[in-house]
Amino acid sequence: MGDREAAIQAAISDIDAGVFLSQRAAAKAYNIPQSTISTRIRGRQSNQASHVYQQRLTPEQEDFLVQWILEEDARAFPPSHARAREMANRILRMNGDHRPVGKHWMAAFLKRNPRVASVVGRKIEAARAEGATPVQISAFLELFERTRTRLGIRAEDIWNMDETGKALGVCANTRVLASSQKKKAYHQSPENREWASVIECVSATGKKLRCSVIFKGKSLQSTWFPAIIPEWLYTASENGWTSNAIGVEWLERVFLPETALLEDRWRMLILDGHGSHISLDFLWTCKKNKVYLLFLPAHASHILQPLDLSVFSVVKRFYRQQIQALSYLDDAAPVKKERFITAYYHARERAITKRVIREGWATAVGKALATANIRAAQLETENRRLYSQLEALKPQQPRKKVRVDPNQRFADVDTIMVAVQASQLLQAQRDVNAEEKAAERTAAETAAQTLQSMCTEWQL
Repeated sequence: MGDREAAIQAAISDIDAGVFLSQRAAAKAYNIPQSTISTRIRGRQSNQASHVYQQRLTPEQEDFLVQWILEEDARAFPPSHARAREMANRILRMNGDHRPVGKHWMAAFLKRNPRVASVVGRKIEAARAEGATPVQISAFLELFERTRTRLGIRAEDIWNMDETGKALGVCANTRVLASSQKKKAYHQSPENREWASVIECVSATGKKLRCSVIFKGKSLQSTWFPAIIPEWLYTASENGWTSNAIGVEWLERVFLPETALLEDRWRMLILDGHGSHISLDFLWTCKKNKVYLLFLPAHASHILQPLDLSVFSVVKRFYRQQIQALSYLDDAAPVKKERFITAYYHARERAITKRVIREGWATAVGKALATANIRAAQLETENRRLYSQLEALKPQQPRKKVRVDPNQRFADVDTIMVAVQASQLLQAQRDVNAEEKAAERTAAETAAQTLQSMCTEWQL
């Protein structure tokens, strides 16, 4: 509803409530033509309401689209005109309308919905976009807390998803037994440089979902699997990493069914801004299933991602132990995909425990708070520096004169001390006032950060 329409409705409501005794008085108060109020009272609809039947999307569907655009903008992924049109077409197809929106639909949509506007999207410099600065961390924490509170998301419904790569059989340098004449000894690594990646997802309360394994190849082969196959999701891609289609498949076959709720409430999925995570199919699947996507700031995994901070490092250590043992079982046989499955299964069972998962979330909160506090300290230091500069520019305050008996050539000590103490008290009061003003400025800049409440929710 636009500002003018809101004013018309308010004027009519005031007339009905008896605030104004005449339509003329209401029209004058709201700066609206009396004829407009008169025709509305007689039952005439607004221009927008009278043309609703001509709109491709219903007002409810357009509200859904507006909310999606605002959420994407808040995540720093504002949709282009083409993506917004494609989302509109998807909404239509869900209701059996397969005819795309028209050429001039976007202009009419923006006119009807002033909460969104067409602006110029500018790429920012990589150094500014990719650094995990305290400002970005603080903004992320604020968005997390604001969203969690607004949607009523519970701790058990907050999840973190990430993908990690595994070279099949790669081992780190390790101590071995060899001739005492050597400083170094080389032992055979059971790897052939084959690659696979794994998608893991854990909750803030310590739960884990089935993992998904992505092998490098055109399609899955039966020879890749051991006799006993873990009940995971398996797929293949040309580079061994996730793709747009695999991302959606993971949502539909793993995340959505395994986190399904009996109650109709929102879930939150925290993840990085990988291309497969911001595809329209991925975003739409989450939106229609009430899954709020919260994207981490670029290059902030080492601060904010629970999987990176605890889970993956523990899994990696146990996985190395597993494949190290395999290399000595059969020196001639490289670790193939079937052995990777077995090794990763045992490593995962030992590593991804409730304790390890919750440690990852606790570490993420601690690091995030520390980084955000750096920003608060920087603001305080800057405030003090500016205050010092202002004080230096002020004219010197005249000192309180020592009042003496004219019959004496100098003031006695008691009189001097009284004057000095009075001057010190006056200066102390000025300092207190200045510190209070500086504290108010700092509080205004950091008031939006409800960091302590966030720590309470994550450290379970």
